[in-house]
Amino acid sequence: MKKILIQSSTEIDGFPEYRDGIKSHAKKILPGNYSFDIAGVTKKYRPGDFMASEFLSNKEILQNIINAEKDGYDAVVLHCFLDPVLDEAREIVNIPVVGMAESSMLLSQMYGKKFAVITHSVQLAKKEIPSLIKKYDLNHSSINTQYFDVSLLDLENAFSDPEAVIKQFLDACETAVEKGAEVILPGCGLLNIVCVQNGLSKVRNTGATILDVTGAVLKMADTKLTLQDVSGTTISRNGYYEKPRFLPVTQT
Repeated sequence: MKKILIQSSTEIDGFPEYRDGIKSHAKKILPGNYSFDIAGVTKKYRPGDFMASEFLSNKEILQNIINAEKDGYDAVVLHCFLDPVLDEAREIVNIPVVGMAESSMLLSQMYGKKFAVITHSVQLAKKEIPSLIKKYDLNHSSINTQYFDVSLLDLENAFSDPEAVIKQFLDACETAVEKGAEVILPGCGLLNIVCVQNGLSKVRNTGATILDVTGAVLKMADTKLTLQDVSGTTISRNGYYEKPRFLPVTQT
């Protein structure tokens, strides 16, 4: 039995429908020999769409990943499109750690040559997502990030009343397709679960694909574990992910 930690950057217990949505979808995506737990952060610094806010939450996320390896988890899935502390975690732990943005952006290249991220915040669209695209060296494959302005609470409410959020999302998708996007990436884990639950896999009136970014990152974890078990393939410790000599002290 393989055990995965699905790590959100939200106060996940405060968003029960989101947590249940992740759980339901993960059961469909992961093989039957997997179990998983879903974790969040205990304190979300406000406002939540700024880089400084994310930085303050990331220390707790990194500690959760360190503890996950110690507690016997086989992999960690970051269920946040900002890929928080992905590189830092890969330096420190030996278990696979996979990020939602990295996994879905790379996978999108197998579905179409140009992708666009659609997110729910102007701050994410202006600052963090363009930085991620540049980091993964995919500017040549991306269309400018599009956004519509709703809060995380609005997204949570969309589980019971999705019509308004879905309309705004699809409007932004159509704008991206008009600019040349072939594949749409929902730029938020919560937004993606809303899309999945409402069967959104194509942009209306077009042939453009909406990629399930939750499914992408979960299957990437499964792939890395399979390659590790069957072929012995693990993270390189030569170069970028060289492991520091002195590791952080783990906490419980």
